[in-house]
Amino acid sequence: MARLLLVEDEPTQLDLYTRFLADEGHEIKGANCGGEAIEMAKSFCPSVVVMDLVLPDMDGTEAISRLLCECCERPKIVINTGYEKYRFDFRCWGADAFVVKSSDPCELLNKVRQVLGNPDITRREREARN
Repeated sequence: MARLLLVEDEPTQLDLYTRFLADEGHEIKGANCGGEAIEMAKSFCPSVVVMDLVLPDMDGTEAISRLLCECCERPKIVINTGYEKYRFDFRCWGADAFVVKSSDPCELLNKVRQVLGNPDITRREREARN
């Protein structure tokens, strides 16, 4: 499965997303600020980065820009924010998908599947096919 880096400064949200996405079989690492995410991405080389836009040390768009310049391979970027108004701007920041935060992580899961090229297949479905 894929390597996912979740960048979220709210511990409850980070835990929810980690548990939900790990259940899909992904290898997950979490960061609570942009600087930590950038350093972590250098060695972890994630396939997908799920990025909050409001972080304690830097704006999420700055973190995206630095990740894209400093990562070993270009990860897919999913912006996950509570601000609907950014929905039409996300591509200009180098992101591949946009999700409005919710207590229900299903939309985030679907976007991660989409950017990975597996929009309709869950881990359980793959295991059942084998």
